[in-house]
Amino acid sequence: MRTICYVSAIDPAQPSTVHARYVHFDGYPSALIAHLRGIWATTARRETQALIDAVLAHDWYYLGSDVTPDTRSFPHQHPVGGVGVTFDDTEPEPATVFPLSRAGDLDASWIYVISPADDTVTVHTSDGDPIGVHSLG
Repeated sequence: MRTICYVSAIDPAQPSTVHARYVHFDGYPSALIAHLRGIWATTARRETQALIDAVLAHDWYYLGSDVTPDTRSFPHQHPVGGVGVTFDDTEPEPATVFPLSRAGDLDASWIYVISPADDTVTVHTSDGDPIGVHSLG
């Protein structure tokens, strides 16, 4: 099922601003939190900054630690082993940058903010309100 979301991290220089990447598919919290935990535990080797770097590298069709370089994908998509399938395989655009207070301007059901300070993911609704904090470990 298509559920658009953004996965992001706080900009340390501007704590009210996030750098985010679009995820097109499987953005429900029950699925996305599990995917982020899997990427964090395997690909990122429990290093939250490595998780952030991997996720913020591209916009994504979907995320999943079980993706391999041989994962089948649609034309113009590119599997990134242990992270997911990119939305497009051309040069990535810069991350989307916005204040959480403007999250309602996005066409997304959920916004996830990864915190390297405490290895957590905060789930926000489409209007930017936080509804839960989940440990990556």
